[in-house]
Amino acid sequence: MIHSSIKKLVVMDVDGVLFKGHFILHQARHAGRLIYIRTALLCFLFSINKISIQELITRVYARFKGITLEHAKKVYQNITVIKHARETIETLRKHGYRVVLISSGVPDFFVKDLATRLSAHSGYGVEIGTNNSTLTGEVFGRLSRSTGKKEIIEDLLHENNLTWKDTIVLVDDRNNLNIMRKASINIGVNAHYSVRQQAQYLIDSGNLAEALDILDIADADTYKTLFAGMRKQYAHSWYQEIRRKLLHILIASVPIFSNLVYHTTLTVLFALPIIYMISECLRINGYSFPMLGRITKSSIRRMEERGVAFGPVTLIFGTILSLLFFPPVIASTVILIVAFADAAATIVGQSMGNHRIFYNKKKSWEGTIAAWIVAFLCGCIYLPISYALLVASFSSIIESLPLKSLDNLLIPISTGILLMCLGYS
Repeated sequence: MIHSSIKKLVVMDVDGVLFKGHFILHQARHAGRLIYIRTALLCFLFSINKISIQELITRVYARFKGITLEHAKKVYQNITVIKHARETIETLRKHGYRVVLISSGVPDFFVKDLATRLSAHSGYGVEIGTNNSTLTGEVFGRLSRSTGKKEIIEDLLHENNLTWKDTIVLVDDRNNLNIMRKASINIGVNAHYSVRQQAQYLIDSGNLAEALDILDIADADTYKTLFAGMRKQYAHSWYQEIRRKLLHILIASVPIFSNLVYHTTLTVLFALPIIYMISECLRINGYSFPMLGRITKSSIRRMEERGVAFGPVTLIFGTILSLLFFPPVIASTVILIVAFADAAATIVGQSMGNHRIFYNKKKSWEGTIAAWIVAFLCGCIYLPISYALLVASFSSIIESLPLKSLDNLLIPISTGILLMCLGYS
């Protein structure tokens, strides 16, 4: 049967995209600690391409043998659904999109129920064996295989007289790579690293309605309601830079603490990059470290979404090296400069920078001048005016160079070395 009114097919994965987390992990958590640990390990092995989706699902569901359907249903019903899922799907349907939910990890009857709840056209999940309302531990059907999603989508395209060029997919893990490559638009939602590297667009906000902004559906009332403030945020992306630089400025508190508890301050500074890198590894695989992960997501730049954002690491190591190798006065000076001057350069450059620097088109003369002024004021706190003028000029030149996040390391270290060479201590 051909549906001439359908103009595109939108395929949404369930685990990690619509669900916060994965059904099998939620179910394993309720099945016992050992089963949960085993399931988490198998999911990790799958994520690093050591086992196939078929092996993952087969081995996990084998451990669910004996669980009642009623218990599994309670687990399913308690899983949080991503924000604005229903509104987004209703808007897509209103504008002629056929929305289908497909999952290789969630049982078919739950995916169909979820499709009804969220107003999707249909849902397809993995087939699982049951006996007297109890799971037998068996899994079967097309979606238990790595090619299952592709086969189902091709059937749907044929049914609706569409092609892969008319297909949009919202996915999160490597089980979807084959359909990502064939679809005209692919969107990674809380995506794992392999998907994050190949996705055309990324959604990490926990709000599915961002997909509407990506697809740019015109004249959608729901779209206008949900995104009354969102387009403004995109138009003024420097608001994100302000949040980023406010975190940057926190490093200015280090000289105060180091004067009071030097060794404790160093210990904390050495621990922070380790915690941060753990948080980043989780973020680029679709998870979130408690509190820190949310802060990072709200302040990273778009270009940093696909990999680790190293800015905080270089900033902290620049601070650590300053404390270790420079006298307190020099260390305090260069830490204040990297905290405040770099922030001033970014905020002024983003908000009013109109004259590009000829050797670095990404930065402006307005931002560099702001960095010079702030660096001079920071220098005046500890240094004579002549030295303050010198370090302001030197550090602002370094800040203007195309160094990306390395300026967080080079500004304090090179400025400190300059002062040491001048004999200041």
